[in-house]
Amino acid sequence: MSRKLLASGVAAIALCFVLPTLALADSATIIQQNETNGYASQDQPGAYPAGPSGPAGSWGNVAYISQSGGDGDVATQEQNRSQFALPYPDNAAGGNQSITQTNNAAAQASQTDNSYASVQTINQTGNTGSVSTTATQTINAPNGGISPPDWNPAGQTQTATQTSNQGSSISQVIGVSNDPLAVTYNNQQTATQTSQVRSSIAQSLDGETANGNAQTAEQTNGGNNAITQQVLLSGVNNTQNASIDNGNANTIGQSQNGGSGNTQTASVSGGDSNVLNQTQNASSTGVQTASVSNGYFNSVTQAQGGSNNAQTASISNANSNTVNQYQGIGGANIQTATVSYSNGGLIVQQQNGSSSNGQQTAYQLNNPGANQITQIQNTSGNVATVTQSNSSGNVATQKQ
Repeated sequence: MSRKLLASGVAAIALCFVLPTLALADSATIIQQNETNGYASQDQPGAYPAGPSGPAGSWGNVAYISQSGGDGDVATQEQNRSQFALPYPDNAAGGNQSITQTNNAAAQASQTDNSYASVQTINQTGNTGSVSTTATQTINAPNGGISPPDWNPAGQTQTATQTSNQGSSISQVIGVSNDPLAVTYNNQQTATQTSQVRSSIAQSLDGETANGNAQTAEQTNGGNNAITQQVLLSGVNNTQNASIDNGNANTIGQSQNGGSGNTQTASVSGGDSNVLNQTQNASSTGVQTASVSNGYFNSVTQAQGGSNNAQTASISNANSNTVNQYQGIGGANIQTATVSYSNGGLIVQQQNGSSSNGQQTAYQLNNPGANQITQIQNTSGNVATVTQSNSSGNVATQKQ
């Protein structure tokens, strides 16, 4: 085992004792090669107080683990465990955690940080074996989100990449906070899986309010994979982006609970039997966009509750696909669906409840035929439009 440990923590502790306003960052490195059931663990506590207004926070701790050519290795990193050291809690900011695992069968990686403005990165490549490879990233609010408010989860970045790992998973969580007034804002979660099967990506944001956060997930050249993106509580201007390229029997699930100005984008290209589900609850000015191209037997479902929302779905060069758009209570909502160069497809648009002044538009263009469009609107002041051209044997139904 080759192991390298750079520990400046002793010096940092000494300086903190004498001059609390000059706390230094810690740096720790572990390298393991050709290990069997190797285990690498790094713990870096913070210092008091770490809020932007505090003079002696533990800023910019760095932890790095590299494991290669092994079997069953485990890597764990933990920064700022929120252990209380009265009169101040143990907090940190601006930390950086990084784990790289290469050609390491059934590798496991875990990162935990209770700070803000922190970065977590996991890269796993060629880690095959009978046990699934896992990447888990968790960032909570400093001190559990307890006041002051400048300790809310903000400015965090989580990035995880898996390549050629079968039956693997990525889990990214920002939250949870014990403070009922905590705000989770300006955080980024990014996950990528390439050439994998039976794998999953799960991204979650929690907090009393979630504002300006971004979730991005991508799966390429794989099958039987799943992407789940969640914003659990109300917020504004959050974005979710998920894409599947050249994959079969995959699923995308996106959900946002409440708020305004939120967006969801999901796309499938070159795959069959994929499922896309988008949900925005009690939202306004929300946007949902879904697209399917070059595939068979794919389905898109979009659901929104609220007013002034928009749904857009498109299918091209893909046969026997289904689009379902639903908008519940609210008004002035818009639904648009387009099917081109496809056949055997179904579009259903529905605006229910007290929805009024809604718009529904559906296009079927240059299709061989056997496509269906159904539009349903309740209450008054709604507009429904269907356009079918250069096709044969298509059916359109409108109910107002």
